[in-house]
Amino acid sequence: MVSLDTEVVNDLKSKVNIADLISQYVALSRTGKNYIGLCPFHGEKTPSFNVNAEKGFYHCFGCGRSGDAIEFLKEYNQVGFVDAVKELADFAGVTLNISDDREEKNNPNAPLFEINNQAARLYNILLMSTELGERARKYLEERGITDDVIKRFNIGLAPEENDFIFKNLSNKFDEEIMAKSGLFHFSNNKIFDAFTNRIMFPITNEYGQTIGFSGRKWQENDDSKAKYINTSATTIFDKSYELWNLDKAKPTISKQHEVYLMEGFLDVIAAYKAGINNVVASMGTALTEKHVRRLKQMAKKFVLVYDGDSAGQNAIYKAIDLIGESAVQIVKVPEGLDPDEYSKNYGLKGLSALMEMGRIQPIEFLIDYLRPENLANLQTQLDFIEQISPMIAKLPSITAQDAYIRKLVEILPDFEYNQVEQAVNLRRENMTITDHPVSNLEASSLTESFTDENDYSSLESVMPVDFEEDYYENNVKTQQTYRRSESAQVVQPSVQVPKLSRSEKAEEMLLHRMIYHSSVLKKFSQDENFRFVHKRYQDLFDKILLEAMVYEQIDESHLASELSDEERSLFYQIISLDLPDTASSQEINDLVSIFSNEMEQIKFEELIQQLATAEKAGNKERVLELTLQIINQKKKL
Repeated sequence: MVSLDTEVVNDLKSKVNIADLISQYVALSRTGKNYIGLCPFHGEKTPSFNVNAEKGFYHCFGCGRSGDAIEFLKEYNQVGFVDAVKELADFAGVTLNISDDREEKNNPNAPLFEINNQAARLYNILLMSTELGERARKYLEERGITDDVIKRFNIGLAPEENDFIFKNLSNKFDEEIMAKSGLFHFSNNKIFDAFTNRIMFPITNEYGQTIGFSGRKWQENDDSKAKYINTSATTIFDKSYELWNLDKAKPTISKQHEVYLMEGFLDVIAAYKAGINNVVASMGTALTEKHVRRLKQMAKKFVLVYDGDSAGQNAIYKAIDLIGESAVQIVKVPEGLDPDEYSKNYGLKGLSALMEMGRIQPIEFLIDYLRPENLANLQTQLDFIEQISPMIAKLPSITAQDAYIRKLVEILPDFEYNQVEQAVNLRRENMTITDHPVSNLEASSLTESFTDENDYSSLESVMPVDFEEDYYENNVKTQQTYRRSESAQVVQPSVQVPKLSRSEKAEEMLLHRMIYHSSVLKKFSQDENFRFVHKRYQDLFDKILLEAMVYEQIDESHLASELSDEERSLFYQIISLDLPDTASSQEINDLVSIFSNEMEQIKFEELIQQLATAEKAGNKERVLELTLQIINQKKKL
């Protein structure tokens, strides 16, 4: 059997021309070194899907999907890693005798899956075929859970006796498996069932195998404190990774690239009854990075439908930060209800309408959530503006920005529209710098260490001293234009990508040089003062530097696998730039000079904002101090 280690996979990918592979699924046209076509992952009428055969990757400038040959097969065919490798091997005509991890003999966890599957079957039989089960089914029916729902979710019942599962399964599995299963407690040399007198919701992995349970108390005389108890962490169950109903929701999520996130089992069941299938729950636990990373492999949009109480609203706030504002919409369940309660009060059609039509953007939620109680205090209002204005500035629509500025003005008693608008304008996304304050980073320090021509003496000069935007436009294939040939008509992608600022273009070009010229990367890594202007580029620079330090070279495929989805998309966008093979010290210095100029501009605008705040507060001494600083800063521009 072949082990799918990195060397085997890389050797397989080296045998495949990715353009030949993708052309089996997408009609591609050659344009220079690359190929373009209509993206298979989102609807479009003009091509924005780029395939680089030489470097072995694809990148869509419209939706941001990117990866290598294996990632394409995973995404396009909605299969796992092993199946994608098998498909790629078949395409390449390479025989790989890959072991199937799902076979029991090769899967050390197979007995754990089996004991949990058998427990689920026993719990279900008890619910459906006994007198106690009949009482439990009546309880469930009163809560809208019919026999059809019980069958779909394999709901069961744990009896009051504390050894029901033990008596039925102890002769089928050895003690080690039982100890690792999460189904039993051990005390004073005795074994007890972990669940008694509970409605049982099996927890399955994405392949439908039972990996644990959540038990809900249901009888009025049950004086246990916990409404739900879950299987403790086991080899096959990690609640910070698993999502309830993912196995059933995955096909719809993958097709629609959208997922609803809820808190509980009954909420998901209510959504299912309302005809919505792309729904999962984090089983009452907080959403984690593992949950998000897993779902982002299938979904581009997350719709948060958490409880309407304060705990649910707090969970939404944390989830927005974890997922990222651009990928989130929120459904606020009114009256403090949870989705299941809402469906009972307003019907399944009401719940469906709320989930599909009642969505709001994160900024609207955050304005309400972060709104201070005491708005009579001027400093409180200023702090609120500081919190909200960067969020408004990130919105791609000017109309939306205007609407939320007006909403903010309605809330704030001491501020006019133009004052809030100025705060937003100073925090445009293109001006989002790294965590190092501009005032602590002298622009001159960026360029002073990169004047040694000898470092790049072997590199041909390709960049004019006066860096102009047409250099980037004419020599770089950005997300906004593709050239089939020098005389061909420019092809515009259907998805309009925000135009990059002069500094952003320079930063992407410099990162490209760092990736393919180790001497450039080494030079910048030795300067502790160097920072990119925009945080996303600085974060990527840190990852590139770490890759080079650990592996002594930059392997594009390996580095991409270590990045988050957003970082990976940006990385492929950068290495898609069609720059000349050679670089010069003049080019590098010119790129860095652009950073320093933009930083000076940012510092100037920061001082203008501080001056406005000081004037409003009536601080004459501070106004004079800032006025002098602004005059001096203006001279540097």
